[in-house]
Amino acid sequence: MSGNRDGVFRGREGERDLLNGVLSAGTGVVLVDGAAGTGKTRLLAEIAALAARRGFAVATAQDELDQPFLLARLAEREPDGPTLVVLDDLHLAEPGTLAALRALLPASTHEKVVWLLARRRGEGADRLFAAAAGRGAVRIDLRPLADNVVEDLVTDLAGGVPDQDLKALASTAQGNPAALFGLFAALAQDGQVVVANEVAALRTDRSPRATEALLRDRVSALSGKARHLLQVASVLGPRFEPGDVAEMLASSTAILLPALDEVIGAGVVTSLDDRLAFRHDLLWRLVVDSVPQPVRRALHREAGEMLLGRGDSAVIAAKHLLHGAQRGDARSIDGLVAAAKAVLWNAPEAAAELAVRALELTDQASASLVHRTVMAVRALTAAGKLTAAQALAQEALSRQVSPEPAAKLRHCVATTLLLGARHEESLEISEALLREPDLAPELVPWVEITRLMGLLGHDRRRAEELAEVVVRTHQGSPDDVLATALAVLAAIARDTGQPGAALELAREAAQSSTSHDLSAYPQLLLATLLAGLREFADADTVVRRVRSGPSAVVTREVMTAVVQARILLQAGRIEEAAVEARAALTVAEETGHETVVAPALAVLAMVAIHTGDLPAAIEHVERCRDHVSADGIIFSRAYYQWTDVLVTYVGSGLEKSLALLTDEYPALVSSGLFAEEPRAAGWFTRRALEAGDERLAKAVVDRAERLAEQHPGFPAVAAAAVHARGLFDADAKLLELAAQQHRDLWARANAAEDLGVLLTGSPDRAESVRALENALAIYREIGASRDSARVLGRLRKLGRRRRAAPARPASGWSSLDDTERAIANLVAKGQTNRQISTQLFMSPHTVNFHLRKIFRKLGISSRVELVMRSRDDQ
Repeated sequence: MSGNRDGVFRGREGERDLLNGVLSAGTGVVLVDGAAGTGKTRLLAEIAALAARRGFAVATAQDELDQPFLLARLAEREPDGPTLVVLDDLHLAEPGTLAALRALLPASTHEKVVWLLARRRGEGADRLFAAAAGRGAVRIDLRPLADNVVEDLVTDLAGGVPDQDLKALASTAQGNPAALFGLFAALAQDGQVVVANEVAALRTDRSPRATEALLRDRVSALSGKARHLLQVASVLGPRFEPGDVAEMLASSTAILLPALDEVIGAGVVTSLDDRLAFRHDLLWRLVVDSVPQPVRRALHREAGEMLLGRGDSAVIAAKHLLHGAQRGDARSIDGLVAAAKAVLWNAPEAAAELAVRALELTDQASASLVHRTVMAVRALTAAGKLTAAQALAQEALSRQVSPEPAAKLRHCVATTLLLGARHEESLEISEALLREPDLAPELVPWVEITRLMGLLGHDRRRAEELAEVVVRTHQGSPDDVLATALAVLAAIARDTGQPGAALELAREAAQSSTSHDLSAYPQLLLATLLAGLREFADADTVVRRVRSGPSAVVTREVMTAVVQARILLQAGRIEEAAVEARAALTVAEETGHETVVAPALAVLAMVAIHTGDLPAAIEHVERCRDHVSADGIIFSRAYYQWTDVLVTYVGSGLEKSLALLTDEYPALVSSGLFAEEPRAAGWFTRRALEAGDERLAKAVVDRAERLAEQHPGFPAVAAAAVHARGLFDADAKLLELAAQQHRDLWARANAAEDLGVLLTGSPDRAESVRALENALAIYREIGASRDSARVLGRLRKLGRRRRAAPARPASGWSSLDDTERAIANLVAKGQTNRQISTQLFMSPHTVNFHLRKIFRKLGISSRVELVMRSRDDQ
């Protein structure tokens, strides 16, 4: 629209067309009503200029004082040609001026005169406008601009399409152009609007002082009752129920209706489907800050008491009680504790904050002190704050504590010790508790679970004996103690080379588990066993089930992350595996979950080996040695040994790596490693043959073949046996078969590479090249750069220098894989990383990792750009 860059006539096309029509007729009266700032005066000025260009004489009063003189001149001398008479601000005119104007208007209908009369709506000149309308005058009512027009106007003013936050702030002007110009003048003064890729947004790194002053003036212009209502409402939050404000003010919604109408009419508050809301967080914060801190605390306390008193959610009440509860205020403190219990599993960090705050407000002499301490320790443990939980529990136990809460505190200490990999200390406390005759029945199962897990980490023989007793004595309905006992037996079967029994026990354990408390160990153990056997779809289903459960307890999340990391590694998704493992390691180290540190380091060491980062691999495996317990709980001890041997081989050569096995390889070969990691069979056979140790090579082959014979339903184990035998017998057909049958991409590439190496000396070198190029393609697909470099070296020796073509373009939308496309689509729909992670059953860390890849491939740097690019392409 030409001439509209300043925005005054955005959305006024209809009014301009109507005025054009009247000018074309050459006679008539037009009445213009408009609130302050709606562009009334500017509209009159543009029509006057247009009339002058058409040959009209334009008669305009400078102000309300000039109006009587203009009317007198018009009464004395008839216009000698088409004339436009413009009278603005008639709401300010004197009664005599209005009377004179009423007398002139009837005669004007017979002359070539157009009268353009304007006033501020509802502020005067009512009789004049009513009389003119009764004689057929044209009415124009300048209403607030429509939302789409406001968006166009904001785009003009901001220099880019506004995002949702900027549109919300612009809505405080309520479609009034002058108010909108004032707002954007303040934003410009603050340097608050930034435009990137044609999208305008508000900055968050500086204080918008001029904008705040403008909005503060708007609030200050309200009546005292309206401001009072806003202050109480602001304490309730950015959104609030009118009835809650009325109750807080000891009034009724009906009585407050005028004040509510006023704040809505002023553009401070808007109506949503179910409640009222401040139009923008900036307005809400300004009003909140206008309430003195002591008064605000008192209002929060009253709000919390109000919600508790009528039986509303303790969680909602707690948001206020956190700010308003006072020491010794039993009712408010009990509300905090109730809220902590309500969110313990799905929001443990919030539960910890609530429970600790309740404890801080409790008098030391209160009878409730110890019970609130128990709640705080439980919440801290669930939130992963193991050191704080343990310290608080031990400090409480140093005082005189009655037996029942003391037992709960001691069990919490045992739990934190267990998660800190201090299995023996945890076991001592658990067994001492179980010897107490008066141990509360509801606590017994949890202590038994802790004892079983402590034994699994400390004394496998006793763990097996106790687990078998539990399985014999716990029959019938699902039972978490039974589930833990079955999981313990499954872990022992895994580590002693009985994958079939381990899988059967783990399935039964997962079915018997009912609780979302702490770790979900039975389900996660099942996932590791399934992934070890390369049943990735089933393993993924189990992990999804765990991640989609109601619990957000940190132990559960960090253990799930490390299990997911190894599954991703086994499935050939190396980069994603690294993301999950690093996230798990960071949380484990920050929270004291020592039991997760070794598994995370082992995965990272394997990732580093695949990607050729030898220094990182050595660092990870050296740290891992310091954290591996006598027996593995999450992964087997054999897995850590294999990781150690593999890294040592890459870093120090064959001799040193095999030296690690001097005393341990018989146990390692007889363990369950080849079921937990089937690809290890081929690796050990290859290294043993390379070292000339036929005894070790034969032991590996025999073990792999025995496992395959005993477990005909496990294709991954069968492929591992074929691979090992093919290497041992130098049988090309078996290696080719292994390359086809392996369900593990890295093992499949290994078999293809072994085949290529075996055929290197054969007459038909083309077969060797073909096998090596197959291996290279797989290594590149999974990101195993070290392995790719090795195969490229072998191909060069055969005189082949071709590089495999990339599977998809390096940039643009077509470069995105299925997962990246799914994430990009969800971002375009406005979903957060956490919402996306829930939908796609992956951690927020993995979502963020994929987003960085998407940004790199698309050449962008923000979610806003991704949304815009997605819209453009669609």
